[in-house]
Amino acid sequence: MRLFRRKKEESKPPRHEFYDIPIGSMVELSDTTTFALEEKTTETFEVKAYKKYEADDFLRYMYQLLNGDEIILGVDFDPGSMEYDLARFVIDSEEEFTEPLGDTIVMSFNDPNNEGEVIDIEYHRDEVFNTKMTVVTGEGSEDHYDVELQEYSADDGTLLLVELWDSWFTFYLGEIMEKSDANVFPINLDEDE
Repeated sequence: MRLFRRKKEESKPPRHEFYDIPIGSMVELSDTTTFALEEKTTETFEVKAYKKYEADDFLRYMYQLLNGDEIILGVDFDPGSMEYDLARFVIDSEEEFTEPLGDTIVMSFNDPNNEGEVIDIEYHRDEVFNTKMTVVTGEGSEDHYDVELQEYSADDGTLLLVELWDSWFTFYLGEIMEKSDANVFPINLDEDE
């Protein structure tokens, strides 16, 4: 029997590449929207800030990516298994809260194929989450808020995420991405020390 036991090295589970991506990291997107908008197979963006939403059995990150244009990379985690889904979002609008949202929202968009024509897309509410939101900025500050998230989807597979924070709605329009359409190149935080 040993009198002195060797201290076991505490091993951390491997870090998930989309979990708490450090500010300043680079994210490469190769989804069909990138190709359609940029006519490039890939585009690289810098992580400038992010929002983290947490509730019981719910974890979502919304990473603000910037490269001339701003887009939002949404990552939904299953907190138990750390399985995840990706979506690409843009902020459509911010509006003051005047009345509760309905179960259906109709949004109008310019028809890219017919100038002067409008396309109406109907979104149906799927879920509502009351979350704790942490906002992490490029300067490293963290702020915490209580936020309601409402998720809507359309028949064409597009997404509408509505964030109700204080007395303001933020409308995010998005679409699902394949896991292989995004790669993370994390900044090495040890280099600054």
